[in-house]
Amino acid sequence: MQELGRAAVSWVPESQSQPPPSEEPGKRSVIINSVKLSDDQIEVLENAYRVRIQDGDYWYDPMTGGWGLRGGPTSGVMQAGLTLGAAMPADASNGNTGVFINGRQLPVQDLMLLQQVVSVPIWPGRYWLDARGNCGFEGGPMMGNIFESAQQSNTPRQGILSTYDKVGMVVIG
Repeated sequence: MQELGRAAVSWVPESQSQPPPSEEPGKRSVIINSVKLSDDQIEVLENAYRVRIQDGDYWYDPMTGGWGLRGGPTSGVMQAGLTLGAAMPADASNGNTGVFINGRQLPVQDLMLLQQVVSVPIWPGRYWLDARGNCGFEGGPMMGNIFESAQQSNTPRQGILSTYDKVGMVVIG
């Protein structure tokens, strides 16, 4: 929740800007996955993470800890497994890619970032992903780990041009 608080305080797209939050009790409006949190819940989270959570409408993926403003791409990652709001809706990010992760259809920005991390195309379909990076087809077993895939894709190439990768010069022989 610390990341949620910091980002929520520091950045809100102008198209989704909101009036300043009211300081009156019962007037806070923090909505997560279509459920408005009580002032007590907000206070517990703010005290636990020592941040002020900006009033707003958010989505939260309890499997990964990913979160964002409703209708937008992922803004950050926080602790996974928190019981906040209802089930994450498929249209939480207004995605249109046909790629669903934990039930949420990814918008183009999230899909491009994920493909850049794993260095392989991700085809339309339904997948699961957990906070440890384990992933697979929805309802199926683990098929891989995005963190391991990212490490492998960033490993220097081996072979005839391996010296080039290390020093910027081609050395053959």
